[in-house]
Amino acid sequence: MAKAAPLLYVSLCQKVAPMKCNLCCCSLSRSYALVRLYRTLKMSYLEGEHRDQELLLPERLDGYISEDNPVRFIDAFVDQLDLSACGFEAQRTDTRGRPGYAPADMLKLYLYGYSNRTRSSRQLERACHINMEVIWLMRRLKPDHKTIAEFRRKHPKSFKKVFRQFVFLCRRLGLVAGELVAIDGTQLKAVNNPSKNLTRTRLQRQIKDADQKIDAYLAQLDDEDAREKGGRKLNRSKLREKMGRLKAELDSMKELDSAMEQAGVKQVSQTDPESRSMAKNPRIAVGYNAQASADEKHGIIVAEDLSNDVQDYDQLEPMARQSKENLGDPKDLDVTADKGYDKASQIKAVEQMGARCHVPSRRNSVKGGKHYTKDAFGYLKTKDAYRCPAGKLLHRSYESQVNGKTIYTYNNSKACQGCRLFDRCTTKERGRNIIRGEDEATVEVVRKRMAKEPEKYKRRGATIEKVFGTIKWAMGAESLLMKGVEKSRGEWSLLCACYNLKRLITLVGVKGLLEALDGLVFERRIALYPKMPIQLVNHANPFENLRSVGNLDTNQRYQIAA
Repeated sequence: MAKAAPLLYVSLCQKVAPMKCNLCCCSLSRSYALVRLYRTLKMSYLEGEHRDQELLLPERLDGYISEDNPVRFIDAFVDQLDLSACGFEAQRTDTRGRPGYAPADMLKLYLYGYSNRTRSSRQLERACHINMEVIWLMRRLKPDHKTIAEFRRKHPKSFKKVFRQFVFLCRRLGLVAGELVAIDGTQLKAVNNPSKNLTRTRLQRQIKDADQKIDAYLAQLDDEDAREKGGRKLNRSKLREKMGRLKAELDSMKELDSAMEQAGVKQVSQTDPESRSMAKNPRIAVGYNAQASADEKHGIIVAEDLSNDVQDYDQLEPMARQSKENLGDPKDLDVTADKGYDKASQIKAVEQMGARCHVPSRRNSVKGGKHYTKDAFGYLKTKDAYRCPAGKLLHRSYESQVNGKTIYTYNNSKACQGCRLFDRCTTKERGRNIIRGEDEATVEVVRKRMAKEPEKYKRRGATIEKVFGTIKWAMGAESLLMKGVEKSRGEWSLLCACYNLKRLITLVGVKGLLEALDGLVFERRIALYPKMPIQLVNHANPFENLRSVGNLDTNQRYQIAA
């Protein structure tokens, strides 16, 4: 058959007439018909439609999007938001010029893009032309990349309010328990090259190197003047040009060093001035510290924030407070965090707001674990003294002020002299000193609680670590695209909102979410029109279908509330 097929193709070239289309009776070329016939005889493959095939009726754009496509939920979710309450600017009312794009359409575009590893404004612009899901979502609107980028730049605070709407929806659907939250932070790269990040030490070293180079150039000029006329001449003009550039750089570095000294800052970034060097993470180099708090039940992010603090010491209380507010202020909320959040004043503030902390101590023994840590010394409240591992008492010696906090020092020099455990306790000749802060009593309560309930802290890693892994690797957001703390914070809020969006779709499904949104809108209509007779199929279950509400406008938008 393989040898006979080419002969059959040649014989048919003279006999087969042009074929007729079944839909519109248009003529197809003889060569196309013969190619299809030849391919059918040679081997059976699936045949696609011809690109020149005309259709009697045009296809609907909605037909390309399946009923369970995530873009349908994005579209429905944004449509029922009160965008003015979220802080998005309304379209201008000026009749002159071309009308602007609606904030709802731009928000839909960003929610889709950040959920699908498409964050660049130019990539989003291209998606509006070639991506069928984006074309459906935007209803064939094609904004310019500058318009797309400007929308993100203007509304960093509004993205945080959109994030809260996702949290409220998760609460309404019962996807958050409000019993245990895990707090952690991660570093995200900023739009700043490491070479453009300067510390005062590095800046002063560069100033010193520039001075030495200028001195070397001056020495070369002096040597040239002392040489005889017959010797090799130095290019004095080029040398003076180099010296001029070095002096200009030196002056700018000295001005920057003086400004840093007056402002009291230890480092400065030249591209993104508010970004900081993340010393504990060499891979990030220069970036921001992003915080997140996840509920244990399904890993939903319930609170988020971003700062340029290198350490996490001062992030515990703000994140715990935001978690309680977004969860509806639960009475018994367990807050877990790693030892990077171990700060007495922060732990005390969280305990005072009604939450229960589970934060381990970050005290480490010195010199490779040879010496006792502070945890080996027990505090005796009645005697106001510490009992050391050798059984001796360390009494309060003096107190001091550090950053507005009172610090107490306990020691016993006489007992330390000749102690059999001296080498395992300290290297100081006068003996061991124990420092106690004014908030230490609250920290001791937390340590005792963790000893009784160790399983709660163990659940922290499984709750929060996967959040950062998904955002960085699955969503492709290892670095930020915006500059400045405020704009970067808005981008982080958008990333967290998109993470919750993906979790909602995974847990409930698109169809279930659409039915839930219908139920929420239905309840608001009942609140707005209490006297109108309405029959409800099942008001308790938002996932069941609800009957229409008479003549109410089905496209009216409402803000999701707790």
